[in-house]
Amino acid sequence: MRAAEQLLASSADGQISTREICSGAQVTAPTLYHHFKDKHALLDAVVLEGFNTYLDGKRAIAWSGDVLEDFRTGWDVHVSFGCEHPAHYRLMFGNPQADQTAPAALVARDELARTVAEWGAKGQLMVSVDAATETMSAAAVGVTLQLIAAQADSTHPISTNVRDTIAHALFHPLNPGDTFADGVTRPARQLLDALPRGPLERLRPTEVALLREWLASLADSSI
Repeated sequence: MRAAEQLLASSADGQISTREICSGAQVTAPTLYHHFKDKHALLDAVVLEGFNTYLDGKRAIAWSGDVLEDFRTGWDVHVSFGCEHPAHYRLMFGNPQADQTAPAALVARDELARTVAEWGAKGQLMVSVDAATETMSAAAVGVTLQLIAAQADSTHPISTNVRDTIAHALFHPLNPGDTFADGVTRPARQLLDALPRGPLERLRPTEVALLREWLASLADSSI
C-alpha cells in the first residue's frame, strides 16, 4: 500500500502498473494477489485510507454554524483536496459508472448527505434534501475534475463562481451578517410592523387576525 501510495502521488493520471507496484514494494505479483483481489482493489484501499485522513481533518474544522459560510468552507476543502491529490481524486470520481464507484467516493457521498440532511431538517434549503445533495455533488465533482484537467488550483474563479451560484440556488437568501433565523424573523417582523391596525382590503377580519398571529409567532414578538 505504501509503494502504491507513493506511485499514485507522483502520477498525473493514476495510471500505475502492477509491475511498478511490486517493484516499489520489492515483492512478486503473487504476494500482491495474496492480500488484494487485484490492482484495482489495492488502489481502492490506498485512496480510501488517504481520503479517511482527509475526512478526519475536515471533521476537526471549527464550523461556524452559518449555513452559507459552512457550505462555502466545505466546498473549498473538497475542491482543494482534489486539486492537491489529482490522481486520488480521479480514481474516486473519474468513472461515472455506478457499479464502479470507488469506496472513498461512497464515503464522501455519505458525509455530504448527512450534512445536507441536517441543513434540511433546520429548514435552510429551498429544495429537497436529495435534490440539494445531488446538485452539490455533481457541481463540486465537475468543477474539481475541470480544474484538475486545466492544472489549476482551487482558488480559480470557476470554483468560486459555481460555488456561489449553487449557494444562491439552494439556500434561503440571507442579508450579510444575518443568522438563518434572521432570514425568517426579520421579514416577518417588518411585515407585522407595516400592517395597518385597521381592516385590510381583500382579507376578512378573521383572516387579518390570523395573519397577525402567524407573523407575531414568526417574529417572536407580541401583537
